[in-house]
Amino acid sequence: MLPPPESPNLTAIVCPTCSVALVSSAVGRSCPRCGMQARQDGGVLDFLSERALTGRGEEVREFYERRPFPGYADGDDAASILDRGRVSPYLVALDEAVGATASVLDCGCGTAQVATFLALSGAHRRVFGLDGCRASLAEADRFRARARIANLTLLRGDIFHPPLAQSTFDVVQCRGVVHHTADPDRATRTVASLVAPGGILLLGIYESMARVPHRMRRALGRFSFPLARRLDPILRRRDLTEGKKDTWIEDQYRHPLERMMPVPRSVRLLEDEGFSWVRTLPPAVEDGQMFEATARPSAAGLWARRMGWMMRGLNDQDAGLVCFVARKSRGA
Repeated sequence: MLPPPESPNLTAIVCPTCSVALVSSAVGRSCPRCGMQARQDGGVLDFLSERALTGRGEEVREFYERRPFPGYADGDDAASILDRGRVSPYLVALDEAVGATASVLDCGCGTAQVATFLALSGAHRRVFGLDGCRASLAEADRFRARARIANLTLLRGDIFHPPLAQSTFDVVQCRGVVHHTADPDRATRTVASLVAPGGILLLGIYESMARVPHRMRRALGRFSFPLARRLDPILRRRDLTEGKKDTWIEDQYRHPLERMMPVPRSVRLLEDEGFSWVRTLPPAVEDGQMFEATARPSAAGLWARRMGWMMRGLNDQDAGLVCFVARKSRGA
């Protein structure tokens, strides 16, 4: 079940239509203004129930209902999630940068493995995971219950109408999500609105130049998937199970909705929303420096960086996923 009403984890949750605080109801929580009901589904507060997601969101939701991503391995427990996270350079850098008592949102969390890692690694953090897929959140909730994670709140909702108060979170991660929506710019603005003044947004996108090698692999795969498989750095790995590889194939080669997003456009969009440049990932970050500002590249410098991402080609295990880190102005 969710934490009790007096928990500070519930203070960020609002009606996605009216933006007012919810009250307890017989089935979960409800809006005192419009009467909207959020149903308690195990430990997940469901704001969608049988309602459809915005735009082509239903098509994407159905895809992930059949293929929750990423999956938990048999025998996973709190220790294995922590161990796996601590060998990921990205998660190590993120964990070191996030404050010990920070409020954190993973928007489009899937099975909430990043949110789970951050909650386990910082017992005094307030961590939220929001996603539209019931099956993914059910997996996350089963693991949360098994690992007895008290500081993780799971919500099912629409990224375009999130059931969360604006300007609330110290850190918002939205990695690998907005490019799977029909309107990535609108999705980006919505996610950005949830960041507190002075807070951090980590926006992970399929960068249009960085993604070129993988798009070529996808095109090749239509004619000879065995050849495309040999060119894919994830599918060449010997340390991954066939189940993990099958999940990668579904997500990277068969996804029904994918948009390319040039970093310069995302930078301009977020600057218009009151954010300032911190860095991109890649390049790799030194320990504890993920949220430390770096010099904003010139147009030529950013172009060169994008060319470098594209040239990673056969060795890019993120398949063109680039993370832009930005800080919200304290006056925004």
